[in-house]
Amino acid sequence: MAKNDLEKQGLELPFWQMLLSTMLSFLGVSSESRRRRDFERGNPKVFILSAVILLVLFMLLLLSAVKWVLAA
Repeated sequence: MAKNDLEKQGLELPFWQMLLSTMLSFLGVSSESRRRRDFERGNPKVFILSAVILLVLFMLLLLSAVKWVLAA
């Protein structure tokens, strides 16, 4: 099924579900059925963008934790 057909039928995943799938994949707990659904109905651009944003946030969190520990 073409991407435009999915959009017309309302079968494309909402943003929050794509973000949740990205967060679960960061933790390594995503199920096979969720992965299949993401590949069939998800927008790759949203997955890539959310993964980059989550990676930057994770790196900033680690950097802040290291600075806090070294300052103590």
